[in-house]
Amino acid sequence: MDEPTAFNEVIEMFESSFQDKHIIPRDLELVWLKKAIAAYSVEVQPLTYDDDMGEFDEYLDPYIVATLASMMKVYYQEREVSKVNKRISIVGKDLSWDASGNSKKYTKEELDYAVKSSYEMIDNQRPPAYG
Repeated sequence: MDEPTAFNEVIEMFESSFQDKHIIPRDLELVWLKKAIAAYSVEVQPLTYDDDMGEFDEYLDPYIVATLASMMKVYYQEREVSKVNKRISIVGKDLSWDASGNSKKYTKEELDYAVKSSYEMIDNQRPPAYG
């Protein structure tokens, strides 16, 4: 029998999906994991995660782990969009300067892609309505 899936397995899959210049605090990753578990539990099937043990109550199929990591990436990208949108923009009568350049557009596109990918993975795991 396979061992229960640990928190770190989901985190490793999440962190492998992008490159960041800064280390993301584990507490923040745990918040995103809990949000992903809650959403997955509503959308597909209930998952039980033990905070004290740092693991799920069962072995999770790698596709479920990848789905949770994908959902976490959506939360990460939402945060990145917020950060980029808060950068200084100066607009005057004869001058307009935006410190973010095209990064707002590209960051939003990354978020849209992450959302689309995540929902496709969730849809692949839902039981068919006709079955």
